Amino acid sequence: MSKFNLNAIDSYSYEPLRKQVYKVLREAILKGELMIGEKITEMEIASELSVSRTPVREAFRMLEQEELINIIPQQGVFIAGIETKKEIDDIFQIRVELEGLAAYLAAKNIDQEQRKMLKNYIQEIENCIESNDQRGCIRVDIAFHRIIKEAAQNKWLAKFLDTLFEQATRFRRSSFSRAGRMEEFLAEHKELAAAIINGEAQEARLSAEAHIKAAWNSILSVFEKEQS
Repeated sequence: MSKFNLNAIDSYSYEPLRKQVYKVLREAILKGELMIGEKITEMEIASELSVSRTPVREAFRMLEQEELINIIPQQGVFIAGIETKKEIDDIFQIRVELEGLAAYLAAKNIDQEQRKMLKNYIQEIENCIESNDQRGCIRVDIAFHRIIKEAAQNKWLAKFLDTLFEQATRFRRSSFSRAGRMEEFLAEHKELAAAIINGEAQEARLSAEAHIKAAWNSILSVFEKEQS
């Protein structure tokens, strides 16, 4: 049985192995499959992906440049996390503003297919919460926010949101550990989806801002508890 449950390498791909390993590990980190602080080794990853240690070592260097892992001499390789409250604040200060703008634009520009998808994602979030599937919640949340980003129809906004969303996703699972957070999460998504679907741009902006602030506060509360 695999230790990390990583996606398999595509043996038919023309991409260099180091790039494929990098992509697999990056996705696992950003989706929370590899947990903050978890130790990984070249040997374990090479064995799980059925590759040699060389492309794994090269992938580690690429991930280190993105600050997704920490390579500590004499200790090993660890999944990077957030080390200070300021890091969290810096990310979420910007997210509040940009997610609010994205929701505002999405309410003005959303099409029928995107409305349908938002409704479906709300149902999927409900299903994940009923089964206490935190990883499922994260996957659906990523898709939910992707629809809003696409409906906003602003490519530069989308680029900035992608970067911020990736950073926030790394510690998303920790926020779910707070009692009652998953139910709040569902209520926030329902309110946001309703405003966008109904074309209520200002309400959508306010709902998005409130949703991001709630996630911000939840993550901070868990972070501060862990620090103490």
